[in-house]
Amino acid sequence: MRLRIKSSQDFWSGLAFIAFGAATAILSTAYQLGAASRMGPGYFPMLLGVLLAGIGVVVALRSLTSAAGGNLGRIDVWLMLRLLLSLVVFGLLLYPLGLLGTAFLTILVAAWAGPEFRTLEGIVTAVVLSVMSWLVFVLGLKQTIPVWPSWLG
Repeated sequence: MRLRIKSSQDFWSGLAFIAFGAATAILSTAYQLGAASRMGPGYFPMLLGVLLAGIGVVVALRSLTSAAGGNLGRIDVWLMLRLLLSLVVFGLLLYPLGLLGTAFLTILVAAWAGPEFRTLEGIVTAVVLSVMSWLVFVLGLKQTIPVWPSWLG
């Protein structure tokens, strides 16, 4: 019996889910798992990793029976690099620029990665999502994240 992949897009997506889920589950073993009634710091990442890998198995198996996902298209490396750049911007600039400035730049760079980027639309989206980040993380969840640039005091 020979298995034939009918949807390469679903197949590769499933394998990526399995890889990231397995990596998350393996890395979470460095932390104490605890039990369902008293969860340790590794419990939730382990659960998410196993669930992600399970979804990957389902998606990969589905690729053998259904061609609904289609074939894998061209991979736009420049787009992926711009998305990676948005993550680097966030990691490097959070403490020097604070949450509002960093979120604004991160969202703007991520929007720039899209094929239909419009400057005004990107700026408006970045402003709205930056304010929402502040509302959720600083006001709502009481996270101790610097809101303003460090040079403002």
